[in-house]
Amino acid sequence: MTASGRRVDTASIEESIAMLEQHLDPLEIAPLIAVLRELATTPQDALLMEKLSEVFGRLGILQGAVLTYAPTVAGLLSDDPFAD
Repeated sequence: MTASGRRVDTASIEESIAMLEQHLDPLEIAPLIAVLRELATTPQDALLMEKLSEVFGRLGILQGAVLTYAPTVAGLLSDDPFAD
């Protein structure tokens, strides 16, 4: 769980990394892969969630491809409508 109380499924993140590396150019998404790897090893780090959001925002047109092959990223970036 992150500091915000969100559960991070590390197995799903690892699967997402594999799918992204298989279907997209790893050099184009290297910063995203790096953040996802960090998040898989330290899922409780709330700063990594912010970093993920920033890196994803800089992907431009590749965002759609990332969400296609790694829908877990969408879940990680989404707000929790039922939080406090």
